[in-house]
Amino acid sequence: MIRRKEKGQTMAEFALIMPVLILLLFGMTFAAFYAFRSASTDWGVFITGVATGSYNTPATEHARDNVLWPDLADRINASQNGARQVSSLITVEDSRDWIFGIRLIEAQRAATYFRLWRFYPGPPPAGGIE
Repeated sequence: MIRRKEKGQTMAEFALIMPVLILLLFGMTFAAFYAFRSASTDWGVFITGVATGSYNTPATEHARDNVLWPDLADRINASQNGARQVSSLITVEDSRDWIFGIRLIEAQRAATYFRLWRFYPGPPPAGGIE
């Protein structure tokens, strides 16, 4: 029985599978980064809406300053849109060039609507809550 020489087979298999493993690790890292950015966006929209509803103080700007990414913080719109009602929303639709001609696309939307019953000072206005 003649036995073949199999020296170097492991090295060839390693060379073939290593790019796949690198792409897998890169993809998982990139997906985790995007998920963290998305969670930060949702939290920023929520906390900015709460701050806007709390006595109309500078708390809104303080909440906006605590959003991790400045580009997201600038896009959050929070306003009182009625008696005892606050809405806070963000829309992000961007695309930019990245390495090797890859085009990154980011699209997020988030909105919160608050009916202020806890954060509004004093009794209800005359005529009841609208």
